[in-house]
Amino acid sequence: MAKHSTIEIVNLSGGIIGMLGTNPRKAILQKITEMEAQGWHCHQIIPYSTRNAAVIFLQLLVLACTLGLWTFGAGFLLLFIKEE
Repeated sequence: MAKHSTIEIVNLSGGIIGMLGTNPRKAILQKITEMEAQGWHCHQIIPYSTRNAAVIFLQLLVLACTLGLWTFGAGFLLLFIKEE
């Protein structure tokens, strides 16, 4: 049997809106449910964040421009496997 794999990204928000309105567990569960309906099985969940200085600067700039309300944030990488 051949195995295929794919990686999906679950992005989370940052800032006050992200802190109050983002539920990481619910976002991961929603993506897993969506992919399982297509026949994929979750194999691994890995925390994901960008360590690029330009991206971090841009995140801080967006956070400052929105007065701390929102910025794009890190998330999770989900590894899915499907047997054909």
